[in-house]
Parts: sequence; structure tokens; C-alpha cells
Amino acid sequence: MKRKRIHLQLVLLIAASFFCPCPAGAAALRFAYASVATPLSGVWAAQEIGAFKKYSLDVQLIYISSSTTNVQALLGGSLDVATPGGGSAVLAVSRGAPISAIGSVMNRPPMTLYVQPEITRLEQLKGQVVGITRFGSTGHSVTTLMLRKLGMAQAVTLRPVGGNPELQAAFEQKMLAGFVTTVRPKAAARSLFNAADLDIPYAMNLITTTHDFLQRNPDTAERLLKAYIEGVGAMVHDKELAARIFAKYFRRNDPGFLEDTYSIVNKFMERTPRVDPRTISTVLEFEPIKGAEADALAAKLIDNSIVDRLVRDGFIERVFGKTKR
Repeated sequence: MKRKRIHLQLVLLIAASFFCPCPAGAAALRFAYASVATPLSGVWAAQEIGAFKKYSLDVQLIYISSSTTNVQALLGGSLDVATPGGGSAVLAVSRGAPISAIGSVMNRPPMTLYVQPEITRLEQLKGQVVGITRFGSTGHSVTTLMLRKLGMAQAVTLRPVGGNPELQAAFEQKMLAGFVTTVRPKAAARSLFNAADLDIPYAMNLITTTHDFLQRNPDTAERLLKAYIEGVGAMVHDKELAARIFAKYFRRNDPGFLEDTYSIVNKFMERTPRVDPRTISTVLEFEPIKGAEADALAAKLIDNSIVDRLVRDGFIERVFGKTKR
């Protein structure tokens, strides 16, 4: 059943691409975001402020709620750009996938372990169910890494429930004792631990394309990153704009949620979206790959050449000022 759903999703995606009206002179790009979550808000912002159009890109934004399916669609030619989680990208490259990560939205996971309000101590999670979206997802990886750090990996049961909206709903219905997320629950919840505080380096989502696309369209890839960086800059500099974007894509406008979400963007979103090679080692800690070495996988996956050029040219400093990160 799951395979049929994935195939149907890809068929609809391919069909939609044939009916995308592309302005003359603009490069048409099919760009997927892998989750309705804060790390990918820079992609939404670039679309909302017209940054893609500014750089002569006709971007069709597509929501595909799975890092694995993002990679499959990219390799199958249904997408030009995908945003899989770091774990999915590393696993794909270890299996020979010809993809390049040209940018990273966040190299530290701003994900928090939320639990039901009656849970006040970590020990109370023993024997309980902790939710994830699906096995192999970014949330699954970060949840597992956090539980290992906390000595709780064998003490709880992980249950996949679908996308982020389904995860939130399952928590609200008390089907889960807790879950790890970038999105504060609507229901009453208690925050126990944050992944960043546990010093877990992890690439939340990588701006990824194929080797062939990058070789044939280096200028398009650079314009894409410029637009994305300007989208992040717009949110950082304009809190009200950021709130409107969050409200639109999350379909939530409660002030506490909007404030928390902006704080995550302001603190964790990479101003210089360079892919950090150290995050490869984190993936291998979670998902050992026979015969794989972090340095070799990093060399195959990571291409920071465009970001490095934008730094040298002063582009990123012009967007963010001297406080760029």
C-alpha cells in the first residue's frame, strides 16, 4: 500500500510539471520541500517575497512528505531540486546515488522532545510510546540520537504515524507520550530536552540536486541559492513578514507559536548555508553503513563551491551584514 501511495504521488507530480506555465526566459524548476517544518521556511520565504522570480527562476514548489521519496523523485527526473534530511541523503550516496548537496538549511537540529504535561521526569517515559513521522525520516534520526544521548534508546517504543500534522494530531489525542519536533504542539505539552543543547550536529535538510543537473546548470544553481539566502534574510530582518509566512504554511497564527518559530529561525537558520562535513559522522553513528567512511561520503555528497563563491563575492554579507553565520 505504501509503495502504491508513493507511485501515485510521483505520477501526480510528473503530470503537474507538464501544466506549469513558465514565463519566457525563466528557468523552470520543480522544487520539493520535504516537510511542513521550520527548517524549510527559507524556501517558502524565497517564493513569497518573489526572490526566485527576481533571479529569473520559475519555481514550482511541491510538498512531498518524505525525504526518501524526495531523493527517489530527484533521481527519477520528476524533480530538479529536493530537500531531503541529512540521513536520507547520506544513505542514498552510500548506495551510489549521483546527487550533490549544495546547501544546508540548518546544521544543528532545533528539535525539542515534547511530552504530555503530566510527565515531569525523563524516567517516566520508560515503557511509553514516542512518535515519529516515519522510519528513516529526519525526525526518526534525531529522536534516536537524542534518546541515545539520554540513555533511553531501549526504554521506549518508537511509532511512525505519518507526516508532521499526523504526529501533532496523535499527540493531541494522547496516543503518544511524546515526540521530537521543531513545531510546538497545539495541545498542552512539556518540553524536556532540546537536541541542540545535547550537542548533536545534524543536517536538518539539504538543498540537493543531481550531478548532471549541477554540471549542466551551474548558473541556475547559483541563482537558486541566492534566492534562497535572500528568503532567509527577509525573515530574519522582518519578523512580521516571517509571522505571515509561518501562519500561511503551518496554518497556525497563535502568538506563542509564531514567536517560538521565529526564535528558531533567528537562532538556528544558517546565514551561510554551507554543508558541514561533521554531520556525516552523526549519520553514520545512527545508521552504520558497511565499508563507509565519513570523509569519503562527504567528498561524494557535499559541494560547497557555490556557497563559498557567494561568501568571497560578498553576497551573503550584503544580505545579512557582518553578523552572518
